[in-house]
Amino acid sequence: MKHLITFLFVASLLVLGFVALNYIWKWFPIDYTGLVKVFISILVVIFIGTGLAMVFSAGYARKDNQRDVGKKD
Repeated sequence: MKHLITFLFVASLLVLGFVALNYIWKWFPIDYTGLVKVFISILVVIFIGTGLAMVFSAGYARKDNQRDVGKKD
């Protein structure tokens, strides 16, 4: 699952970066109305969601050999 989330994050980052650069430099003629705006909005939501999932996953992850602080065995 972590690999899928990471893949979606990187893919959405690359596509959004390409769309942003294409908007600035106009490499390919794209009509930024209607369906394209919906597609970009969905990519932004995927980008934010997967980014937050990775942050929270890393925040709650522990190594297998790490003990709880204050808990004595």
